[in-house]
Amino acid sequence: MKYSPDHSFISGRCSGCGICERGCPTGAVSMRDNTPVFNETTCIGCAHCGAYCPENCFDLVPLRDNPASPESLRALMDRRRSVRRFTDQIVSEETQMELLSVVGSSPTGVNAQRITVVAYGRKTIEEEILASVRRKLRLLAPTGIPALAGFLSGRGKYIKQLAADEDVVFHGAPLALYFYVPKRNPTGRDDGIIAAASVMYHAESMGLGTLWNGVAERIAFLSSSVLGSHRPRGTRLTAVLCIGYPALLPLWKAPERDWDTEAIE
Repeated sequence: MKYSPDHSFISGRCSGCGICERGCPTGAVSMRDNTPVFNETTCIGCAHCGAYCPENCFDLVPLRDNPASPESLRALMDRRRSVRRFTDQIVSEETQMELLSVVGSSPTGVNAQRITVVAYGRKTIEEEILASVRRKLRLLAPTGIPALAGFLSGRGKYIKQLAADEDVVFHGAPLALYFYVPKRNPTGRDDGIIAAASVMYHAESMGLGTLWNGVAERIAFLSSSVLGSHRPRGTRLTAVLCIGYPALLPLWKAPERDWDTEAIE
């Protein structure tokens, strides 16, 4: 249920400071006689008005002290590696729920929200998703599938391994998360990727390994009969993230990737 400041506001607490008006990104709050008035037409339910209210007039839960530091966040990012060897240990339902809880705090353009994550366990990955992919690859040469012709060019060994029942897509991951966003959302792809990245770093903080799986996303149409039955109507796939317990742990910091910046005053 989207946040509504009008329904949450407790007038008896209000001091008339006007912080809610100044902080609203859409101008949906205006002060009249030192009391905020809310325009539900322009309100996007972002909760900026409540988050910054010194009197907690919107009855929100207090924030915890910030447990992160620049050093701890950088250390987390330095340790992250794409995992392609997972142990057989399953990711419990309780762990999955904690893992996905950060999606509720992930930013979305114009506060559109409505990100859906579909989680598949190892049995479904192997017996349904990969089985569907293999059946279609055996029936059609990759060059006969327009969406794969360029992508798989020069990857004959990869196709042979996949067709021969080797899991070169999910690499034995016990959990695969598919992120969906509404098709009509103009910032949908960005929203889904940000949510997936948030889950990825939360997984790393929990001792889990992750694999940002562009291959699984690219070949999702080959298992549409399986994925389509779970994909919410009117949505599109934006990211696939594999999660599990890594069989190997990094010991040394990898060299930084090339990047650049330009300062403009």
